[in-house]
Amino acid sequence: MERFRRVSAVVSVSRDIDELFERFFGAEESNAVWEPLVDLFVSEHKVHLMAEVPGVAGSEVHVRVGTRMVQILGIKRPPDKVRRGVSFYESQIPYGGFEKRVSLPFPVNPSSIKVEFKDGVLSLELDRVGGGARIIRIG
Repeated sequence: MERFRRVSAVVSVSRDIDELFERFFGAEESNAVWEPLVDLFVSEHKVHLMAEVPGVAGSEVHVRVGTRMVQILGIKRPPDKVRRGVSFYESQIPYGGFEKRVSLPFPVNPSSIKVEFKDGVLSLELDRVGGGARIIRIG
């Protein structure tokens, strides 16, 4: 029974975060076909997020940033060869809309965002709010 309560609490918190995000950015129906892979790491004063979006033009990628959430949206269009009505023998590459929502471990300043897009990798750097980590030595 205790395990059920813990799982229920996690689901409830997750639902609360989703609702807060939707209130901040506006509720939208997602038509995402796939999700990019991301790496999230932090330093003392920064939060860094990298997302792999191979084959996607920079003009097709959009980023929304809140104080505790990042949303990456876009579309990956098939190459011209694919658009001409060819028959697939094998299809493993996802095309179409994508979306990735990432909860941030620390609050950030959305206006501090630095964006780089190179070789199919979107890199974001944001300033942590509150001065970063504090290290206290005992003894």
